[in-house]
Amino acid sequence: MESVKQAIHAYRPQLKESSLKQYVFQLGKIQKMFGETDLEFLDHPEPVHEMVSTQGGHYTSQKNLYSAIVMYLKSIDPLRYAVSITVYETYRNDLRDKYNEEQDTGVITDKQAKNFITVDELKEFIQTMKKDIKGNDQLHMVYVMFEILSRHPLRNDLAGMKYLTQAKYSKLSDELQASRNYLVKAEGGFILIDADHKTAKTHGTIKIQIDKDTELAKILRSYLRVLEYKGGDTIFPITPNYMSQLLIKASDKYIGKNISTTMIRKIISSDKFLGAKEDQIQHAQQLGHSVQTENQIYIKKKQENVPE
Repeated sequence: MESVKQAIHAYRPQLKESSLKQYVFQLGKIQKMFGETDLEFLDHPEPVHEMVSTQGGHYTSQKNLYSAIVMYLKSIDPLRYAVSITVYETYRNDLRDKYNEEQDTGVITDKQAKNFITVDELKEFIQTMKKDIKGNDQLHMVYVMFEILSRHPLRNDLAGMKYLTQAKYSKLSDELQASRNYLVKAEGGFILIDADHKTAKTHGTIKIQIDKDTELAKILRSYLRVLEYKGGDTIFPITPNYMSQLLIKASDKYIGKNISTTMIRKIISSDKFLGAKEDQIQHAQQLGHSVQTENQIYIKKKQENVPE
């Protein structure tokens, strides 16, 4: 699939390496479904649609397959494959609309409900897992990832994270700083630097300060010491896909739930903001406008340093 990767990179050179790998991974999946040695079959959307609909998994997984197909065909020859591209975009957009409609309800789906737990249950599970980490390096890694995610619910951005001192990090070029994610040892503890993430183009690099006296800083220091990681080492030497597998495997073993980074984000965000969200919806309805209108027009903060 190297030629596929090169074609997509030439078409979209600004793509993050993680996004590029994900497109190639999805195309590999669909190629394996058909048992083909090339991707010429993608010029026939109907049989592909039938295969994806029956063997493509959850509809969000199907959407990802179609997105990869569209990207590939556009990178090869957008004029030649114009008709097929339009058909695949329709398949993808229909699934995207379905996803947006589900999110707009504000109610978790039946599938997700099976794995949805409270923050307290999440913390209890992590502490149960902690008892078994001694001598098990992989479980120790999974435990530390859960400890980080329960406080800072990132996506799968911990995968491949590199450990550096503040001095070493500051000497990196802008390109290297933006190319991957880092745990930086700073004088005041650690800085978790999330530069290579899904929305980096819009939101830029995310920097999370972890003060030296916090419980998380102690957990990180212990992890680095026990596994003997030094500056320059990759402290979570796994791929994003394998990270998901490990998180789900551990949570299934301990509590019979499939807890991924996406589920953790929903658990944490719901715990923090659901009550306020429901109150705002009720308030907006009483005033006869939407929540969007209320946020955009009516909710304002006072200006600072305004002379009286």
